[in-house]
Amino acid sequence: MVYIYRINLSAHDSNPEIKRQMRQENFDLLDQKSWLVSDKTLGRSWLNPENIEVLDGILKIRMPSNTLEGGEIVNREAVTYGSYASRMKLPEAPSSITGFFLYAPPDYFYEIDIEIHNTKEGKLLLTTYANGEVQNEYVGKLGFDPTSDFHTYRFDYAADRVAFYVDNKFILEWQDGFPAEYPMQLMVNSWYPNWLEGTPTTEDQFLLVDWVQY
Repeated sequence: MVYIYRINLSAHDSNPEIKRQMRQENFDLLDQKSWLVSDKTLGRSWLNPENIEVLDGILKIRMPSNTLEGGEIVNREAVTYGSYASRMKLPEAPSSITGFFLYAPPDYFYEIDIEIHNTKEGKLLLTTYANGEVQNEYVGKLGFDPTSDFHTYRFDYAADRVAFYVDNKFILEWQDGFPAEYPMQLMVNSWYPNWLEGTPTTEDQFLLVDWVQY
């Protein structure tokens, strides 16, 4: 079920272009009017629709044992400026990543990414793409184990900046090098990219998503 409310801005959120109504998807069910389930190949992974389940108010994206499968949901609505957040507990599946991001084809032209390695070390990747290539990139550490508990990952997208937060802690912002009000779709996925080793897990692992705000 989707709830609509007015965003509460922090000290870093003074830009009036992100002061708008937001929706919170609490995953009481997988609302097919709002969300698509991907069925495609991405990197080393088949994003298998059978790996997507909603149970007890949690979206579960399964990383099946002894395979390189993953899963992805895509919001049907094309969006631009706004604040985007998700509360997630990551799978423990080394050589895979979890993504929470805005995207529109073709690749590398329109994208704003939060990506986290699915390991206890908590490697964080922040990236923006425009004009056919990477424009901004940050690699850092979360400072906690993202596979052990739920944490909130967020980015605010406006005409003059993109700002990133983890558990409401400001990480960084960029003031250029991102799409300019280009409609993109919000996506959540967990998968095995070609640039990591591609080692499957020996037991099923799950990306657990408590809610998404957008």
